[in-house]
Amino acid sequence: MQCRRRGPEPASDTPGGYSPRRLLILDDEEAILLPLGRYFAELDFDVVTSREPEEAEALLECERFDVVILDLALTRFGREGLEVLSSIRASHPWLPVIIFSAFVSPEVEEEARRLGVDAILDKPQPLEELARVVETLLEGQS
Repeated sequence: MQCRRRGPEPASDTPGGYSPRRLLILDDEEAILLPLGRYFAELDFDVVTSREPEEAEALLECERFDVVILDLALTRFGREGLEVLSSIRASHPWLPVIIFSAFVSPEVEEEARRLGVDAILDKPQPLEELARVVETLLEGQS
């Protein structure tokens, strides 16, 4: 992939300037990605899912996203979520990132906060709560 896009994009040229909110979900479990993707699509998000950290990072370089939901345990691919969070912060410091994981110890939470995560939610969590956090972060960008 040969693209590098930096910074938020302006509103779309569609009537009224409406542009769907874009959400990137990175989780190595298909059983998580499918229901999350469907749920947020029903909430009028343009959802992109990825099971691989390298793919997600390439997508971030080539496409505009408004929020990232990130799992911590990406062991199937040999990279943990904190490493991906660090990479996102280095290249997209303005982009809200939510860690959504079943493996959040106090030490991991402290490191994630040091790296600049915007929110941390434990799995399982009602999808309505995850959506509430996403909406709150988006409102903070306006």
